[in-house]
Amino acid sequence: MKPERTIFVGFRFYLLFSLLILSLFPVHEFGHYLAYRLLGVHLQMTLNTASPEDQSLRKPVPELAGPVVNLIIAAGAWFAYQSPAQKRTWLAALALASAMFRLVIYFVVLLVAIFTGSGLSMGNDEPIAARLWGIPSFTFVGIFAVPFVLIVWDIVRRFRASRFQTVLHLFGLGLVTLCLGILIGRVIDPWLFPTRYQ
Repeated sequence: MKPERTIFVGFRFYLLFSLLILSLFPVHEFGHYLAYRLLGVHLQMTLNTASPEDQSLRKPVPELAGPVVNLIIAAGAWFAYQSPAQKRTWLAALALASAMFRLVIYFVVLLVAIFTGSGLSMGNDEPIAARLWGIPSFTFVGIFAVPFVLIVWDIVRRFRASRFQTVLHLFGLGLVTLCLGILIGRVIDPWLFPTRYQ
């Protein structure tokens, strides 16, 4: 059975999606912050980072806490959107934003690994947690990617658009996610927290 195409994707949807992506940065980082603090590790949090200054204090569970927050938000918004009484576009946009927040990172990390031959030894939260546990760095990327991809797939198939338009929207939303990530990580975060980047 095909889902009802209930989501109109226009300027307002892109704007809502963008605002949600921006709001997810501190929420994601707070997941790391809270997990580290529960373990008694002191750290600094910015819009784009939450890790101990002494990198030897990094722990795998707090490194995974940010992605877990994204998964909880994406799954919760997706489940709420499934309710017949809750067919609200903002829930679909939130589920999509939270899932794409991680999927775009996975895509970038994979591209870097392919082109540099790093084997995913560099990267973001999931490869770092895997490395700290001594398991292949792709492990958590693969585990988290499955529910995120399923959520994105279920949301985008509800777009009121042709398949080609849906693919273009998916690419556009991915590009928005990447650009906002670069804006936060390379411009706004260093501007707001200059001592962290010295």
